[in-house]
Amino acid sequence: MGKPGIRTFAALAVCGALAIGTLYAPPGAAQELKKQYWATSLSRSVDDVVLQGLYEAVARGEVGWLDIDPKYLIRPLRPGINLILYHVGGNCYIGDDCDRFPDSQSTGDRWGNTERAVDLDDPEVRKIVVEDLVAIVRSGDEVAPEGAIVGVHLDNVHKLDAQGLADIFNEFLTAVEAARQQGRISKNRKVGYVAKNNPSRFKRALDENLLTAPPLYQINENARLDADGVLDRQSQTAGDIGRRCRIPVFLKTFGSDVAFKGERDGSTVYVTQSMARQMAQAPDISGVAWSADERSYRPTLFVQGSPLRHAPFGSANPCDG
Repeated sequence: MGKPGIRTFAALAVCGALAIGTLYAPPGAAQELKKQYWATSLSRSVDDVVLQGLYEAVARGEVGWLDIDPKYLIRPLRPGINLILYHVGGNCYIGDDCDRFPDSQSTGDRWGNTERAVDLDDPEVRKIVVEDLVAIVRSGDEVAPEGAIVGVHLDNVHKLDAQGLADIFNEFLTAVEAARQQGRISKNRKVGYVAKNNPSRFKRALDENLLTAPPLYQINENARLDADGVLDRQSQTAGDIGRRCRIPVFLKTFGSDVAFKGERDGSTVYVTQSMARQMAQAPDISGVAWSADERSYRPTLFVQGSPLRHAPFGSANPCDG
């Protein structure tokens, strides 16, 4: 269970900060199947071909998501596009950013030259991060089209257990509702969060009703197929979340990801664009983004997957379906 003070106040956020049902499923169209389009880049501006695909999808009446680092915000945003803004989350950037935190540690990975890890289980750290997230939402609120969702993409939450995930996102939703009441976020702006990786623990948080609201969508990176064309277990778990909660599931994969080893000669088989297209045909997958190399978080290919019938938000437990 979440912290008593947080969960009591966060219940109000379901009606305010997360009253996103009208955006997911407009009155009269709650059960309509719609394709999703996810245009994302975390390292540069969105690839021109992918961005054009987003514009075309929205023009067809499909649901569009622009998921980017705030440094590369597109102005003006076209109507019909939901805006998701990135935050480094469980890491900080070496220098002034890390200096704000009580402590930070080496990431121990290839990001160690520019980032350090912070402990999101520490309430003091979460307070700083949540304040950042509210500021990001406020900036998105100013530029997002009327009726669009504004959400946050919180990275580096892979070390958190189910309760840890609930703590950070419930506190975020509570802070959003407080900012709304103070007039710092538009009264009618729909706000939410994205589930990034860690699908098994997100699933547990949802199963145990630890989260006051479901994510806007689930991302799973480094998706791959085995030699028999079967999707990896983590991506399947992400699909389970999407099916139960009726939210989009987007897979991200890279040409540098190893799909499998050849049975006869042991050769390395990497994830190709063709495999990405095959992944998009898997059940409960809304789309797949492919980049040539994991050093670039700027996909050059997005393949739409299954259409989605969104659950109407505001139900007692939207993940019962």
